[in-house]
Amino acid sequence: MDRPIAIDKARSVLILTAALVMIVTWGIGATGWTKGLGIVTFVGLGSVIISVMLARSILPGPVAHLFSLIIGIGWSFWVTSRLLPATYTWLERWQNLAFRLQSWYERAMEGGTSYDNLMFIFQMGVIIWVTGYLMVWFLFRSGKVWPAIVPGGLVLLINLYYAPNDISFWFLVYLMVSLLLVVRFNLYSQQNKWRSEGVFFRPDISLDFLRDGFIFSALIIAFAWFTPPVVDAKTLGLFDDFEGSWRDMQGEWNRLFADLNYRDRRAFDSFGASLKLGGPRQLTDEPVMDVKVEGIGRYWRAVVYDYYSGDGWLTRNEDRADFGAGDRVALPIFEAREVVTQTYTSHRNGSTVLYAMANPIDLDRSAKATFSALPDVDTAKTLSPNWSEVTEPWAEEVTYIRSNSTIDQDESYQVVSAISRATVNQLQNAGSDYPVWITERYLQLPDSITRRTRELAVELTEPYDNNFDKARAIERYLRQTLTYNEGISAPPAGVDKVDYILFDTKEAYCDYYATSMIVMLRSLGIPARFVAGFARGSFDSETGVYHVLNRDAHSWVEVYFPQYGWIEFEPTASQPNIIRPTSPEDEGSLASRALPADTGPDLEENFPGGQGDNIPINDEAFADGAPFAFNLPFIGTQISVSRSTVNGSVLVVGLAVIAGVVVGRMWWRSQTQIKPGESVATLYSRMIKIAGWMGLSMRPWQTPYEQAALLQRSLPTCQREIYSITNEYVHHTFSPHKNGTNPDTSVYDTNQPYSTYTAWHRLRPMMVKSAVRKRLPRWLRR
Repeated sequence: MDRPIAIDKARSVLILTAALVMIVTWGIGATGWTKGLGIVTFVGLGSVIISVMLARSILPGPVAHLFSLIIGIGWSFWVTSRLLPATYTWLERWQNLAFRLQSWYERAMEGGTSYDNLMFIFQMGVIIWVTGYLMVWFLFRSGKVWPAIVPGGLVLLINLYYAPNDISFWFLVYLMVSLLLVVRFNLYSQQNKWRSEGVFFRPDISLDFLRDGFIFSALIIAFAWFTPPVVDAKTLGLFDDFEGSWRDMQGEWNRLFADLNYRDRRAFDSFGASLKLGGPRQLTDEPVMDVKVEGIGRYWRAVVYDYYSGDGWLTRNEDRADFGAGDRVALPIFEAREVVTQTYTSHRNGSTVLYAMANPIDLDRSAKATFSALPDVDTAKTLSPNWSEVTEPWAEEVTYIRSNSTIDQDESYQVVSAISRATVNQLQNAGSDYPVWITERYLQLPDSITRRTRELAVELTEPYDNNFDKARAIERYLRQTLTYNEGISAPPAGVDKVDYILFDTKEAYCDYYATSMIVMLRSLGIPARFVAGFARGSFDSETGVYHVLNRDAHSWVEVYFPQYGWIEFEPTASQPNIIRPTSPEDEGSLASRALPADTGPDLEENFPGGQGDNIPINDEAFADGAPFAFNLPFIGTQISVSRSTVNGSVLVVGLAVIAGVVVGRMWWRSQTQIKPGESVATLYSRMIKIAGWMGLSMRPWQTPYEQAALLQRSLPTCQREIYSITNEYVHHTFSPHKNGTNPDTSVYDTNQPYSTYTAWHRLRPMMVKSAVRKRLPRWLRR
C-alpha cells in the first residue's frame, strides 16, 4: 500500500485539491445542460470530505475504491432525489428515482431514446464524485500530481466544447489552480527531502513559491491563449481515424439524453441516431456544400429513421460494414431505377456525414455504412430478383454513411445512387404485398396516437383503392391545411404531438409535416419512414451545381411500394411538390421546381420565415431564470453561471468563507501565540518565522545574536524585547546547566522582573503589523 501524505503538514495541497474539485463541480453546474444541474455542488462537497477520509484511512486500495463507489452512488442518488416534488416522502423519492433509473437503463439497452433529464443530473453527480475521488486519491495516497489533475480537466474540456453555455472562465481557473497545485506539491516533496537531509530552509518559503507560481501560471496560460497555433491536429490528421467513431458515440449520447439543451451547432453535421420533435428552429445562410449531379436533384439524404416514440425519431439499424473504395455491400436492385452520380464539395472542415440521393450503391472513399441486415438470401429475394453483390452482408438498404476520416473544406467525394424513375401508373398498380420484415419495422406506432388522427386518415383516403393515391391524398391535405411556421413552440407535455399539430395549432415545419404523414400512413397499414438531410438548394445554371445552405436543412417522407422500393413524398408546403411521369413514354424529370399556381396555397402567405430546419433545439432551457453572464475583457469569452448554480452555491460558499476565516484565525494564533508549558526554543522559532514574513532573510550560519541584531534594526522600538527573547533562548540552549535550567523551561516565568512572556506579548503585534505592511502595495503602506 502506498504511503499517504500527511495532510496536517500539507494543508495548502489539500486546499488546492478541494478547490479543483469544486471548480469542476461549479463548471458543470454552469453548463446549462438542464435546469437543476447546480445541485451537483453538494455532490462535489461530499466527494472532497469522503475522499480525504478514505485516502487517509488504513483501508487497502480496492476496498477504499469500492467504498467510495457505493457511497458516491448513494450520495448522488440522494442529492438528485431532492429535485423531485417536495410533497414526496423520502421513500417515494427513492422509489420514483429507482423506477426512472431502471426505465432509462432498459431504453438504453433496447436502443430507445430517453428524455429524462433527471437521469443526466444523477449520472453527472456520479462523474463528479469519481473525478473528485481520483484527484484526492492520486495526491494523498499515491503521491502523483498529474494523474490527479487530468480527470477533472477532461471533464471540463468536453463540457467546454459541447455545453450550451461557455465555461471558458471555469476552465481557465482550473488551469491556474492546477499549475499552482503542481508547484506546491513539488515544493512539499522537496521540503520532505530537505528535512530528511537536514537542509535548512525558510519557514515562509511556501508563500513565496505560491506567489511566484501564480505569476508564472498566469503568464503561461496567457501565452497559450493568445499565441496562434503553428499547426493544428486537423492539419496533421491525427484524429481522422477516430472521427467517425467519435461522432457515433455522440449519436448514442444524444439518444440516451435527448432532451438536454444542446448547443445550437451547425445543422449540417449533426445528424445522428435520434431526432427530437422540439420547438422553434434557428436557421442561417451559412454555406454547407455544393452538389453536382447528372440530371435534376431533389434531396441530399443524411439519415433514415424508422422508429417513432411519440416524442421523436430514432433508427434501429445497428449493422455496420465498410462501404466504398473497393468494399461492397449486397444491396437490392429495384425496378424502374436509374444510376445517378453525384459530386459533393464541402464548405466546412471536420464533417464526417456523407450525403447521398436515395438508395446509395457506391462511394469513392472509405466509410462505414449503417443498415439493417436481412437474415438470409431467400428472405432478401422477396424484395427484388436482382442483387448488387452475391456475398454477405445482405442489406435492406444503406441508411446512414459516415466517413472514416474527416472532410476538409473544398474537398469533394462522389456517390452513386439508384434513383427511382417509377411512373404514377406503376406505383398505383404496385399492390400491397409487403415482405414481413417491412411490415414489422415500418408500421410501428406508439400508443399515444389518438382516435381522431386515425379517423382523419381513413376519411382522407376512403375514395382511393391503391396506396399511392392514398399517400398522395394525405400529402395534399397536409400541404393545403397546415400553415408553415418554423417558429412554433414545442407541443405541451402530455398531449400527442401529431394530434396537437393537426387539430389544435394547424401550423408546422418539416419535422411535423413528415411525422404527421407517416403516422396517418402507418395507421392505414402503409409502410413509411422519416428521412432527414437537405433540400436541393439553389441551382446555378452557369456552373451546373446546387448551392446548399444551412437553411436548406429538411426532412421528408419515404413510402414503400413492392418491386419499386422506397419512394419520396413531400408533405411540407414550403417545398415544391414532386412531379412524377405518368407513363414510361411520358417520363419527365424526377422533380419539378414548383406546383402550378392554382394547385396549392400561396406560399408567401402560409410560410412566413422560409424553409425549416430539422435539427432539434430545446426551447425549455433555463426555465427557472436567465443565467448570470458577463463578458471578460481582452479574453473574448463570456462567464455564464446558471441561476440554479448560484442559488445552490451561495450558502455553501458563504459557509466555506466563514469556516476559512475561523480556521485561518486559529492557525494564525497557533503560529504566533504561546501557551503555558511551551519552551523558549518554540517561542524563538516563531519569532524567526514571523521575521521571515517581514522579509528579513535569516541565514543558517548566523548566530542568534546576529539574527536578533538584524531584527532590531527593522524594529528599533522593540530592541529590548528582541534581546530578552534571544538571550533567554541562548542561555537555555547553550548553557543548559546554569541555575539548573534546561531548554524546555517554560517562558511563563513571571518571577523575573521582565519575563520572556511579557517581551513576546509586546513584540508579537509589532512584528505582525510589520509583516502585513510588507505585503501591501507601496501606495497603501502609509
